[in-house]
Amino acid sequence: MSKTILITGASSGIGKATAKLFQEKGWNVVATMRTPEKETELTTLDNVLVTRLDVLDQDSITKAVELGIEKFGKIDVLVNNAGYGAFGPLEATPRENIIRQFDVNVIGLLDVTK
Repeated sequence: MSKTILITGASSGIGKATAKLFQEKGWNVVATMRTPEKETELTTLDNVLVTRLDVLDQDSITKAVELGIEKFGKIDVLVNNAGYGAFGPLEATPRENIIRQFDVNVIGLLDVTK
């Protein structure tokens, strides 16, 4: 039986490249992103489930995990890739932006891991 990997932030960059690499190696891939309806490449690959997951949305996390298990029977590996960087001087960054980045990059990562 093939192993299954769930990858957050698979719409571009490292997340998308990781999804393609694991699919090429014969793994089942749950490629998650905030807007899966925009994805055109990963949706054409065998053994890839493209589904919605926003690390700030608990329901979407639960649903993505459930869909992955429903399709592939289990999830063996998690690549918690979703996140972003805000650049610029800290003293010029609005507090709300700092809180959002912390929520995405730290709290979101913890919520998906759970």
